Amino acid sequence: MKRLVLLLVCCIGLALPLWAGTYPLGIGAYSGYDFPVIQDDVGAGMMWGVGVRGNIWHFLHGQIIVRGTSQGDKDEELEFGNNQTETITFKGGTLTGFGLNLLFAKQELGNVWPYALIGFSSNSMGFGDSFKEDESYMGWSVGGGLGINLYQKKIYLDANTSLLVMPFHDNNASRKNWQTLVGLQYFIPIRTK
Repeated sequence: MKRLVLLLVCCIGLALPLWAGTYPLGIGAYSGYDFPVIQDDVGAGMMWGVGVRGNIWHFLHGQIIVRGTSQGDKDEELEFGNNQTETITFKGGTLTGFGLNLLFAKQELGNVWPYALIGFSSNSMGFGDSFKEDESYMGWSVGGGLGINLYQKKIYLDANTSLLVMPFHDNNASRKNWQTLVGLQYFIPIRTK
């Protein structure tokens, strides 16, 4: 149910600009890196993202984003007494999610376009080892980014970084991942009036 509500909010967030008259709709593809911050059951890994963004109102922009991460394997050393140790490797698995980022930036695109972001997402974690159960988390993120005009304010190099927090156990604990993405953003001018 939470995922359905989040999907509806995402769709409404990008439909609002239709009433604004004219606005650029941005479509972007990203790649980057994901770093677990506190938990040590998985390692860092490569990630990808696809996003669609539009201006909602003045300095507020909305971005629907889908992303995935291949988390790295993690080695753990076990001690058995008599100075005997053995290293066990736990497989990293995947972390996927979709959500809505609210971007705070100038309404009009500039040659350099910095922004702050707050995000809300639904996330699924699939562990690489069969003895661990897959888990789903609602999460939030906070961070910032920078767009650099590459061609006629239509194609931008876009880089952002954010901390993703996914609470669980009735908000008494959380998984935390630092995610950094770099990609290309193409803005399509759209006129509705």
